[in-house]
Amino acid sequence: MRPIRLAVVLVLSLSAAAFAQPKPIEPAQPERPKPGKKRCCATKVLDATGKELGEVLHYDDRMPSFPHQAWVRYELKGGDSVMLNVGAEAIFPWINLGGSAVVFTSIDCTGNAFVAAMGDPTLSKRYAVVLPQGGASPGPWAATHAWLYVTDPFPTRVNAGATLWRSQWDFTNACVPYPAPGLTFAGDQWGFFMHKVEDLYAKYKRPFWIP
Repeated sequence: MRPIRLAVVLVLSLSAAAFAQPKPIEPAQPERPKPGKKRCCATKVLDATGKELGEVLHYDDRMPSFPHQAWVRYELKGGDSVMLNVGAEAIFPWINLGGSAVVFTSIDCTGNAFVAAMGDPTLSKRYAVVLPQGGASPGPWAATHAWLYVTDPFPTRVNAGATLWRSQWDFTNACVPYPAPGLTFAGDQWGFFMHKVEDLYAKYKRPFWIP
């Protein structure tokens, strides 16, 4: 009887030990990025002094002849952000200037701008364009100012076809007034109103680079 009793005791001991094993700890799930929150380890664009311009969203592959430009998230005061098209030597408008693409009701391009040439806005809460000012030749690096214009949050298109416009921002990187009495678009003209925020070249020193 003793061997049987020892066997029963051993089996019960092993069973108790098996039930006493701690449950395996499941690995913690990574935190999903929240809207407006910076992602860890995102590639950043810096200026010549090491100041951060913003994080790279995507390399601009629209034109193979310009493979080193990138779309960069630029944060505004207040927490919103816009998308900028950035190269080593310039921040680009990303729309074609001239041809009444960006117009003003003032004769000297002051006040709000109406951007008529934005066919496909960026996937952002606000839209933006950069208007370069200064030399347009021999290349975009000759501009001395980069005026950032942005919309209000979640803008809707406006039909400004009946508005009288008195000046435009030209491809020469300058404000050009229209001859009197001004310009009125022929028919409907849909676009976005934007207001001036700042001069990016006064805030950041070129060239831009990715560490």
